[in-house]
Amino acid sequence: MKSERDFRNYLAGAALAFGIILLTSQILQLIFGGVSVAVGDELYGLIMNIYLSAHLVGGFSGGYLVARVKGSDFIQVGTVTAILAYIFEFIYNIVFEAAMTDIYAAVSLLIGGIIGAMFFRARTERRRIMSAKKPEEPAAAPESPKKE
Repeated sequence: MKSERDFRNYLAGAALAFGIILLTSQILQLIFGGVSVAVGDELYGLIMNIYLSAHLVGGFSGGYLVARVKGSDFIQVGTVTAILAYIFEFIYNIVFEAAMTDIYAAVSLLIGGIIGAMFFRARTERRRIMSAKKPEEPAAAPESPKKE
């Protein structure tokens, strides 16, 4: 039962990561006119940077949220989430776009997923350390006996 829950979490994170990528891709196609931008064009570099940044952000958010639910094996969480998101993207591009995805998209998605999971780990470790280092309240000074 636990593995089914983990698989659902991985699928949810991958769907979120793919959703960010798909939304960005569709917005770029709407703004810049789809495939009308050639490789040598000035806008091509900008479009590719935005596209790869969307992969990083999607992987980051998916990896972060799955790591938040799972709470252990952070490298595995980021990797599995990113690979599932890339599989979603690959299937979508083959079926609907009739195009292949590039290796840069896969690498940036993988890096984003791992960084997102590790960011969650660093954040929880920081909270744990800060809660352990809370300064104690100074004890009240004992009252000295009054001399009369």
